[in-house]
Amino acid sequence: MTGIRKVCIPAPAKINLFLSIEGKRDDGFHELQTILAKVQLYDLVEIELTDNINGIEITCPGFLELENEGNLAIKMANNWLERTGLQKGIKISIDKNIPMEAGLGGGSSDAVATLIGLNALSEVKMTFEEMHSLCTKVGSDCPSFLISGICAANGRGEKIREVNPLIRNKVSGKRILLFKPPCGFSTAEIYGMFQKEDIFFNDRAKIESRIKDWEAGKLSLSKFIHNDLSGPVYRKYLFIPVLFEEIIERFSLNPMVSGSGSCCFLFVPEEMDLEPVQVFIREAWGDDTFLKETRVI
Repeated sequence: MTGIRKVCIPAPAKINLFLSIEGKRDDGFHELQTILAKVQLYDLVEIELTDNINGIEITCPGFLELENEGNLAIKMANNWLERTGLQKGIKISIDKNIPMEAGLGGGSSDAVATLIGLNALSEVKMTFEEMHSLCTKVGSDCPSFLISGICAANGRGEKIREVNPLIRNKVSGKRILLFKPPCGFSTAEIYGMFQKEDIFFNDRAKIESRIKDWEAGKLSLSKFIHNDLSGPVYRKYLFIPVLFEEIIERFSLNPMVSGSGSCCFLFVPEEMDLEPVQVFIREAWGDDTFLKETRVI
């Protein structure tokens, strides 16, 4: 092992700029195509190797419900130990800033940050392909966090690639507002509602052509962004579309749900005073509403 025993890795949140669902697979997962952008909202994951081989310890101050074996960071660490065969203890500490049940991928990002940290501490480094293999075992969203910027993912989320650098550079740095109601949404429930109530009419060739046009600069970001899961979210949580309609009418902005929600986002012009928008959202959803002005990485 290296002389370094402890590292701290930032774990960014993501938003789905585009999400299309083609149907349910035989393995129970959904076949999808998505474009994910990382944003400047981070959990901080501290990883420490110890000589105590009694397992993995995890702390997440303020979030006791995350300090258990269900945490994806622990699952990732267990897979790493099994793959490497090392007899080491691991301490994981997560400074949580990304809201839970928000569609921002916080748990998956923490897991990948854990893997990146463990790889940094290891004398024998894993290749990207080996890290990708571990990520696919832990969670569908995990592989996408191996790519630091905007990426495309398909399959159940495990097939990933970088997007055209020219279009990536156009989106990187854009100003956005994240806003989330005080409640969280269940990913499994939202996907289940989509399966029951929405017809899988998405044609893979047409979706791929749409993504290709966007990457080629033939389709603007405002016309490209889309989320198939908006339908079930709107039907179950009527306060979401009601607020969206008011935001469109009052501020001429285009709000979107990220993934299965409950976090939403909108792109903000550089010159716009955002305070009236934030005040309006907080008045509609209450003082416990999560609001974060940030940018695409």
